[in-house]
Amino acid sequence: MLEKILNLDGVVLLNKKQQQAVNGGKKCETIPNVPTQFEQDFDIHTCMVRCRPSFLGIGFGSWTIEEESVLC
Repeated sequence: MLEKILNLDGVVLLNKKQQQAVNGGKKCETIPNVPTQFEQDFDIHTCMVRCRPSFLGIGFGSWTIEEESVLC
């Protein structure tokens, strides 16, 4: 199967350094915040976003909390 993929037009085999530089992406989730009185008054719902590195959809490593709240 690998041979078939490598024979496709435009496919390039990465060297070790290039393979190490591949970013697998991030796996993120939203966490609801406890609403402040202001948010309750104006019916605003905010969440914090936490992410961690991901490879093939599998999260690994430590979660990081993004500093700003987002609407959810």
